[in-house]
Amino acid sequence: MTSTMHNPADELRRAIAEGRISEAALQVITSIDGERLATFLDEVHRSEVGLSTRTPILSGDESVRLSVLAGQLIQGMEIADDDRLRGILEGLTIQFELTPQNIALLTHTNVGDVEACLADPGAVSPEVKFPLAVRASYVNLAIANARRH
Repeated sequence: MTSTMHNPADELRRAIAEGRISEAALQVITSIDGERLATFLDEVHRSEVGLSTRTPILSGDESVRLSVLAGQLIQGMEIADDDRLRGILEGLTIQFELTPQNIALLTHTNVGDVEACLADPGAVSPEVKFPLAVRASYVNLAIANARRH
């Protein structure tokens, strides 16, 4: 088994260079001051591994948020859509304790379709999965917004 070091600054710089996101968008998404974000992304200020006497550019919370965002936007996009849909539904049922019936009612879909996608989304037709995926993502966003405020 091998592991690779996750360096959010490198990953975000690469995403910016490839046009997948802009520095301005990162600033708005994270609410991190533009100057500190630019310093974090600056090639000269690469992240140090280990102990350092230098004052951190970002707070611990900001570093974690950027790291999670980088992981989700870069590595997370490698997840197959069926697995992503099942993950969204499992998150709603396990983490937020919504039942398949709750999800069906919130998304205006059939409870059997929710249960089928929880069991094996690959066996469900795209005509059923697509609306459920979009609507379940919206429910997930609504929950995330409620948890932030």
